[in-house]
Amino acid sequence: MEDTRIRNLNSFFRQVFGRKIYKVGLWGGFSCPNRDGTLSSNGCTFCNPLSSHPKSFVEGKSITQQLTDGCRYITWRFSVNSFISYFQDYTTTYGDLLELDALYSEALSYPGVVGLSLCTRPDCLPESVLDYLEDLSRRTFLWLEVGVQTSDDGILRDMNRCHTSLDTVNSFRALHERNIFSAAHMIIGYPGSTRETVLADAAFIRNTGTDGVKLQNLHIVRNTTIESRFSADEFELISMDEYINMVILFLEHTEPDVVILRLTGEAPDKLTVAPQWSLHKMTILNEIHGEMKERDTWQGKALGFSKSTIREPLANIRTHWRTD
Repeated sequence: MEDTRIRNLNSFFRQVFGRKIYKVGLWGGFSCPNRDGTLSSNGCTFCNPLSSHPKSFVEGKSITQQLTDGCRYITWRFSVNSFISYFQDYTTTYGDLLELDALYSEALSYPGVVGLSLCTRPDCLPESVLDYLEDLSRRTFLWLEVGVQTSDDGILRDMNRCHTSLDTVNSFRALHERNIFSAAHMIIGYPGSTRETVLADAAFIRNTGTDGVKLQNLHIVRNTTIESRFSADEFELISMDEYINMVILFLEHTEPDVVILRLTGEAPDKLTVAPQWSLHKMTILNEIHGEMKERDTWQGKALGFSKSTIREPLANIRTHWRTD
């Protein structure tokens, strides 16, 4: 029997769809209020949008062409024929609603696509967009991934996020009132964060009631503000062992019905300044799982949940569309 210690994305998709599903990364040419001058022109300190380019992306390809390439590869590599279209560049709910609808509709119309995943900011979900997304969520599987990063407003200011933790609370409340499935992106290891920050972030995320979490280590990407600060020796990055300990701490304080979408993140080799260990995804994942087994710990253990809870099917999935 598989030694299950977290509720992973694969098990969630199997419960919802009854089969294996793969996400296909897409580049939609979106913008961001933290880049276009609405809030700032500098962007977040850690952000280089090129680092989120899908690996197979070539400038000028349409959404359909990107899906053709991505789905063909996934089918060949993993023998999977069902996909989630995943828009991940900049802020994918920010823009003219008619233009957003055209992009989403093209991504959903491709053969084998069963749903849509969108990355956004807490402050980029106006009522008009929320109303549209609520309607969309009744017609297809929809997942809103919100860039939270941390609950610490001081660190958010240092990141130049130009939103607050209250904006995050309000965004999740608005999504959940419309029964839209959500996930939180969190960064571990940003300068100024500590073990106490991780515990506070885990508690904050529990209180939002979000359905999923993405964790990633801070990695320094070229042509970013934080690269300049790192080069000037203003701070040190945490080690891989420290990151693994903080991930496990976060997981132990995360309820077992929360889906863990990701445990680490990396940028392309040519854009990565540091840490070099961030480029070795499988090594990090194996170390996390191995260490959890060694400690005999699991998602939600610190909250008093038994390990068997992770294997139990989710009783209430926050979606209201019908799968085929």
